[in-house]
Amino acid sequence: MKAISKLHQYISAVIVVIFLIPLFGFSQPKRQKPPKRASKIKSVDQFVDNTFDLYHKVFVYDSLTQAGVEVPSEIEDALVERAERDLDSLWQVLPTIVDDMTSGNENIMRKGKATINLNKSKKALKYCIKTVKAYFVGTDEEDEEDDKN
Repeated sequence: MKAISKLHQYISAVIVVIFLIPLFGFSQPKRQKPPKRASKIKSVDQFVDNTFDLYHKVFVYDSLTQAGVEVPSEIEDALVERAERDLDSLWQVLPTIVDDMTSGNENIMRKGKATINLNKSKKALKYCIKTVKAYFVGTDEEDEEDDKN
């Protein structure tokens, strides 16, 4: 009986360690990946592709600045210009997405896949907004430090 209880304790300890290591091991957020399969609704797929193009640009810029690499102003300007184009294309596609998702023309399975893909793109857009806001607008902490000085 003692051997079984000792074995149970060891197994419990190993399970706890296995589940806690990923929590402590990664400090940088994971890069989000675009959906593996398209929803076959043209407007949704275009929106998701444009969103992840924008996400890629913002993530690369954020990674470079966190690593302490000085980004030349020419490259930064080009990134901002391309990001503006991506945002414009997102705004152009948005009305057709609503029409395609609310119409009864598409299969319910395609709409379900489109919803999943749109949720992934929503997470990517949240990251983009948060990151751009932190770099270009500034955070509350930076504003408080400026007020103190």
